Amino acid sequence: MDPRLKELAEPYARLRAAAGLLCEEAIAPDEHRLQALWQDAATRPKLLSLTDGSPVEVLSPGRWNHSVGPDFQDAVIAIKGLLRRGDVELHVRPSDWDAHGHAGDPAYSDLILHVTWFDKPKARTLPPGVPSLALQPLMEEEGTFDFSRVASSREALPGGASGWPCGPHLALEPGALDRLLVHAGYFRLLNKARILTAALSSTDASQVFYESLLATMGYRQNVMGFRRLAQEVPLARLSGKDSLERFAILAGVGGLLKQSQRALWDLWWQSGLPPPLEPIVWDLRALRPQNHPYRRLAGVVGVLRHLEALLETSLDKVTEKIVEASCDLQEPLGLKGAPIGERRANAMVVNLLVPYRLALGSLNPERLRVLPGEEVSMPMKEAWGRLSSTFAKLPKDGLRQQGLLQIYADFCHNPRLVCATCPIAREV
Repeated sequence: MDPRLKELAEPYARLRAAAGLLCEEAIAPDEHRLQALWQDAATRPKLLSLTDGSPVEVLSPGRWNHSVGPDFQDAVIAIKGLLRRGDVELHVRPSDWDAHGHAGDPAYSDLILHVTWFDKPKARTLPPGVPSLALQPLMEEEGTFDFSRVASSREALPGGASGWPCGPHLALEPGALDRLLVHAGYFRLLNKARILTAALSSTDASQVFYESLLATMGYRQNVMGFRRLAQEVPLARLSGKDSLERFAILAGVGGLLKQSQRALWDLWWQSGLPPPLEPIVWDLRALRPQNHPYRRLAGVVGVLRHLEALLETSLDKVTEKIVEASCDLQEPLGLKGAPIGERRANAMVVNLLVPYRLALGSLNPERLRVLPGEEVSMPMKEAWGRLSSTFAKLPKDGLRQQGLLQIYADFCHNPRLVCATCPIAREV
């Protein structure tokens, strides 16, 4: 690995070390304003308690979820001093839980708290053991509250009107925020390269890379499905087979073949690879058709065929070549459009091809300054909102986006840290 990469990541490594990483209202608020209130530490009541009187401390409100499922994910709270980590759902009335049909929905299996505005009427189907917290009585205890100062948009600044201490601090010195993002980005890519180096040296290098390649095809809900598919169908079992055979085998084992595709079924059965005893489960909720595992699998089979050439392609050309390679099976399978688009190709470059080449020492770290950007995620938005006090001009390049993700994981989403003692607001 190129020693220059470690030098470029060192300033951020020192920052991590410093952190020890080692209301009255006549009408009810709408759910969006309620969510904004929950997200903003400045507007939440200072003293929180459950409906049964147990004290609650919010260490992290969670990540604001803009898709199906709980409103906030990966929250961290303490009830009577005992830590809990999971999801939080918010409703205006407790009975909205019943009305919205959440009972029995597996998406809510990690729920640790049900937050409402009113304390009545009670929810009949809330799972046993999930505590309830009503905000209106607590707000009234603290005096009047003007909901007009809580943004109704889901894109509200995470820190609310008061912002976060890191934003104003970083704004004092021109270029401080950008330097922080760049160093954090180098640190994240260095860490990815180290993890990949360890994995490649401890087992079958080709199989490790192959599993990681398939995993890049899944959004968060299907990463494990793709990785398991790569384990059920090892790379060695695809050796000597053309792209259509490879797709038929992978799609067959993954339960993705359509009943009408008789020729593909025949290719699968001829391989001798049976379906797994436990079928691979694909999460298709809120998934756009172009992101379906069937299309992604068709694309990655084409990439696999051209992989050797792609690993030698320059960073400014590799995204285009990945999209082109993904079209190998477009005509045989009757697919419209490229199975892998530009953003997903960029994610493959940033999360796998670049770390792999860094691990091999075949990529100059200075080239990372022109790394392509991925699709903007909520952790990126939240970290940027805190660091810059705005959602405007969010970085589009890959290096700074990687920096945002690293900072979010290390600082913004770390239950052991609080903003008042965060070194970003003191030492950067």
